[in-house]
Amino acid sequence: MNLTNQKALPCRVRSTLLRRSSVTHAAPLLLAVCACVAAQSAPPERAVSRSIREWVVCDGKTDDALGTATAFAAAKDGAFVLTVDCPVFIHVGSDIARPIFVDNGTTVAFKGDGLFITDNVLVPAFVIANSSGIRFLDWRVKYAGSIPADGTTGGYYNNGVFIRQSGPFRPAYNFNDRTLTFWLAAHRGIRFYDVCSPWYGPTNTSAIFFFIGNTSDVVVSGMRLFAPHEAKGSDFIGMAFSLHFGYNSGQNVTRAIPFTSAHLSVPHNIQFKDIDLDGYYMGWQGQIQNAEFEHIRAHRYGDLEDANGGNVGGVGKWFAPPHLFYLNFDPSWAGLEIRNVRISDVIDFGARVGTARDRAGDQPLSGYANSLKIGGYDVVVDHYTSNRPDGLVDVLSCDNMTISNVDATYDSSFLNNLFPGIRFPSGPPGYKHLTIENVTLVDKAAVSRIPPIDGNSVESNAEIILKNVRLTVNRWEGAGELSAPRFAGAGHKVEVEYAAHAEAK
Repeated sequence: MNLTNQKALPCRVRSTLLRRSSVTHAAPLLLAVCACVAAQSAPPERAVSRSIREWVVCDGKTDDALGTATAFAAAKDGAFVLTVDCPVFIHVGSDIARPIFVDNGTTVAFKGDGLFITDNVLVPAFVIANSSGIRFLDWRVKYAGSIPADGTTGGYYNNGVFIRQSGPFRPAYNFNDRTLTFWLAAHRGIRFYDVCSPWYGPTNTSAIFFFIGNTSDVVVSGMRLFAPHEAKGSDFIGMAFSLHFGYNSGQNVTRAIPFTSAHLSVPHNIQFKDIDLDGYYMGWQGQIQNAEFEHIRAHRYGDLEDANGGNVGGVGKWFAPPHLFYLNFDPSWAGLEIRNVRISDVIDFGARVGTARDRAGDQPLSGYANSLKIGGYDVVVDHYTSNRPDGLVDVLSCDNMTISNVDATYDSSFLNNLFPGIRFPSGPPGYKHLTIENVTLVDKAAVSRIPPIDGNSVESNAEIILKNVRLTVNRWEGAGELSAPRFAGAGHKVEVEYAAHAEAK
């Protein structure tokens, strides 16, 4: 089924972060131009590497998006290592035809003055969809865009042509329902009938890197992602890496297909090593399996806001509360859960820009932007340091998860005394075989009115172990005495030590 000239498909709306009620479609997709290599009677011997200079101007100012896309297409299937050794401006903006799709067997390595500058707004800069054998080595990526606080752009661009549409998030909707869906049909043999690629909300489509579906064997190593030093909190990277399930290649897709591993996959066999983030909202978000995150350093972070520092979280708080890691678990996604993940050697320096989005009396609360939010099966978090004032961790439903060797500070007064530093917010199926050990958590607030840790009341909880957990406050003035958290269920061993620098009044 050739979707190039088809009208946009009516889509099932599903989202882990944001739901939408309707989509208005205005024009057929103008597909991005793909590179074609002319057939030759005697193909030349493959070069070990080729510089991106062959395709782009390389001055960091000229829009080199199409040249870069052509270079990526030429490098697929292991044709050569694409070397980026100069500054390249990839103008994406809100143009749904501009995201660069990374195909199988693509290796892109930076050296010398290599730099990508991108300004993607509500659409990704790079898309990895049902692709494998990808290597991103020693990248430097500078973000030069800004996400509007109200999510409104007046419409979207399609290959340079502006399509006017009212309402927020139009680039995000049309990227998902047109660009991504049509690309999967054309390049991955997915036949869509009255449905589109799964929808994850405009927070995720704002990512620089958008991983989806049966994407595997990917190494991202030595990458630096940053906003300029002088950037306001309104000009930070929306999300670094979005990771979500998507339909498997070569199948018919209808509304009747359930969201299970029989028909969909999550990115798997992925390695992130030596990654540095500076000037961002969300680091990693979504689902992943058989993955390793090692030696992660995170500096300036914040929450979506306008140019004056207001409307934190976006108008109506539409932007998902940001975290360094948010790997979410939903037991209804059979076979698509977080599984076999290891996170190690992380320092979240916690250089906060802006204010917390929620204040006492706000309903509903939506702004717990702690460093780590994680659940799943067979998960290890080891040697994790966080100094972000928003808090340390939301522990989500899990089975066989260990969080160990953690050194963290936070500030409950920055959070307007609304959230603890460690929280267990999940309902059924709850927590099973969870170990949290060798943890030091300090509330830096002058006066603490909410405990640093809470418990959980799910009756199916089993074998929760908290060992060598030390919690410190400067002065406790909350209700009652500080005590160990309580967990419903059976088989728990909870040992928590409190220290206070001053006695309560």
